[in-house]
Amino acid sequence: MHNYRILWSIVLLLLNIPSLLAQDGPPPYVQRAVRQVENYLGSTGPGATENFQQAAMVSSAQSAEWAARLNQLRQQLQNSLDGVGLQPDPEGFIMELSGPGGAFLLRVMLDEEEKKISNWEVKSGPRPISFRLATLSATFDSLAEEGLSGLFFYRLKGEIKVIKPFGMANHALSIPNTENTIFGIGSRPIDFTVAAIQLLDQQGKLSINDPITRFIDQVPSDKQSMTLSHLMTGQSGLPDFFETEDDWNPDLAWIDRNTAVQRMMNQTLLFTPGKDNAHSHGAFVLLSAIVEIVSETDYYTFIRQQFLDPAGMQRTGEYGETRGLSISDFAEGGGPEHIGLPNIPPNWGPTSWLVKGSGGMYSTLDDLRKFYIYLRSGAVLDESHQQTFRKKSVNLDGSMRGFELFSAYYPPDTELYLFLNETGDRSQLRPLFRGVEALLPEE
Repeated sequence: MHNYRILWSIVLLLLNIPSLLAQDGPPPYVQRAVRQVENYLGSTGPGATENFQQAAMVSSAQSAEWAARLNQLRQQLQNSLDGVGLQPDPEGFIMELSGPGGAFLLRVMLDEEEKKISNWEVKSGPRPISFRLATLSATFDSLAEEGLSGLFFYRLKGEIKVIKPFGMANHALSIPNTENTIFGIGSRPIDFTVAAIQLLDQQGKLSINDPITRFIDQVPSDKQSMTLSHLMTGQSGLPDFFETEDDWNPDLAWIDRNTAVQRMMNQTLLFTPGKDNAHSHGAFVLLSAIVEIVSETDYYTFIRQQFLDPAGMQRTGEYGETRGLSISDFAEGGGPEHIGLPNIPPNWGPTSWLVKGSGGMYSTLDDLRKFYIYLRSGAVLDESHQQTFRKKSVNLDGSMRGFELFSAYYPPDTELYLFLNETGDRSQLRPLFRGVEALLPEE
């Protein structure tokens, strides 16, 4: 049910699937099973089979047979695993695998009592979607007929090639998507938070290498070595989310900052800070709390004053606020989760500290482009503090209320955005994103 972000270039697993994502993530044995299969399929070294047999949660007799079967799948992928997704299954999970040889679904069954893999099977994956620059407009018209709605933008080496709205923003009001339509942006506010921390570092009000103990009182011993750098780079050890069963919605239920910080301080870490890597939305919530503590300013007010307003982002805001905009300005989320009528961010209540700094906002194509242009301009961040935003990036952000945002930046002047408010057949999303990514120039 959460907002989510996937760093496409390093292919983070666990795509925000409610039945797998408990408060502290899926069970450890599920994570181990996924990593074992992923590591084997992505490895071409001579020791791959032996390593799998040693690590696999199966009997020694089974492991040799399974390694042989996985090797056959690896050959079908042409010895390159360049895309991995995860979705739930009543008996375990399904890995969505893609490589040069095609896309496949690997259904893995688990023995919950023994906490190990019990069986698995391979099926062909969803059909690939091919995009050609000359026919992009027609392709998106065709996708709209299949139930997709959104906005596509592509700038190649400084030249805008395509700006293509498609489908409907609001069916009930007969409003089509336009270049100016406002979309939910999932976890994209993570970049607002990173920019805020970089600015405070530049101002000398904190250091990215500071431990969180400088800002947070009564930090438990297991978290006292945690630094701001750990929080920003996936090395904190904090679980992805921190909602509880008492929260009516894992994104929208209201909690305040102190409650959010206390919950995170009470969580069991996935690993010792700095010793491993796992994406955590909670880490960015904690960073946004630190922005407030250091700046002595409300987080949203701080990013509004320092970034959003100076960049001219007048159609960007938090959940629950309209900023003088009308219903007709917003795309309605296609679900599967529907909150309010219509299902748009102003109807979702004030942004909770369950997601503050890692979600809970809306924006437009033009506004997001203005944000990154502003950060790279030197007007607010100096050269050293801009570097995070000058690197190649490919990101996927979204929420279960029906919004997806896929974007890529290839420095210095190539960028791509795909906003969706209706996704049609969700099994086609990964081929869709891979198809538009293939438009980007080879390095």
